[in-house]
Amino acid sequence: MFATVILGLLIVAIFAVGMRNIYNNFFKGESTCCKGECSSSCPMAKANENYRDRVEAIEKFKLKKTINVEGMTCNHCTATVEKALEKIDGVAIVAASVEKKSVEAAFDHEVADDILKDAIRKAGYQPGAVATI
Repeated sequence: MFATVILGLLIVAIFAVGMRNIYNNFFKGESTCCKGECSSSCPMAKANENYRDRVEAIEKFKLKKTINVEGMTCNHCTATVEKALEKIDGVAIVAASVEKKSVEAAFDHEVADDILKDAIRKAGYQPGAVATI
């Protein structure tokens, strides 16, 4: 009897975790990376459509940096990195590119490289060299 109760609780816990993941993925847009398998139905598939517009906007700023980033495989990844960096005080606009494996960012005021790298790491990606452009 005790084993049946434990097994039942385990099944309920697994079901609850699965339902939470489904809710986060499909209703809140907080899915984990699709590992490059974004389809046209993926809500993140169009996240990087405005890359050129962002780069053009970045060009207008005096303070700009490029950061190499490993691990971005799709538009969901770029959107995740952009969102993480844009939360930092002083970051004005960010444009991430899977093809270039890098991020371009414009700043309202100077932001330390370590702060930028930490935000990228916390988003789940590996930051590389940072260059002022």
